[in-house]
Amino acid sequence: MVKILEYPSEKDWMEVKRRALVTVGLSPVNLPDSGWKHSILEARHSPIRRLRYSFYLEIPYWVSVHLCRHVHAQPYVRSQRNDRQDQYDRNCAPQNAMVSMIWDMSAEELMEIANKRLCQLAAPETRAVIKAVCDLAIGVTPELEGLLVPMCKYHGGVCHEMHPCKERKKDESIHQ
Repeated sequence: MVKILEYPSEKDWMEVKRRALVTVGLSPVNLPDSGWKHSILEARHSPIRRLRYSFYLEIPYWVSVHLCRHVHAQPYVRSQRNDRQDQYDRNCAPQNAMVSMIWDMSAEELMEIANKRLCQLAAPETRAVIKAVCDLAIGVTPELEGLLVPMCKYHGGVCHEMHPCKERKKDESIHQ
């Protein structure tokens, strides 16, 4: 299960625009339009870090470990400690035991996560969770359409992984 809990408001977008314009000595007059929103997201300029998303997930524990590795996203994962729950013995818990978590991130980190976890080398279960996260984010921020993609697509079709998937061919000149 994946649900979106929080996402950027028009006020948040106005503050992103304010931060972008202050760098060139200007102040915003109007709310940013959809084209401007898409452009600043695509450019990955620093003001998009103010755009915050929060998701509620119920996923296998081992998938949560994949997600917790993204250091600029903040995970809050339900404890398995035996003194905090009595549903099972933590020492015997299978890796596929379901765990709930809330995952907070900026728009910039969301795009980075999509780059890594939509990759064909990511576990199919992890890709499915991230696909659901991305779909929910696009549902509330349509300007993200086309930006939540695997790294190879973000880099114009070139894979930079050490061992590319079968769908992509490594550009050997990059890795020599």
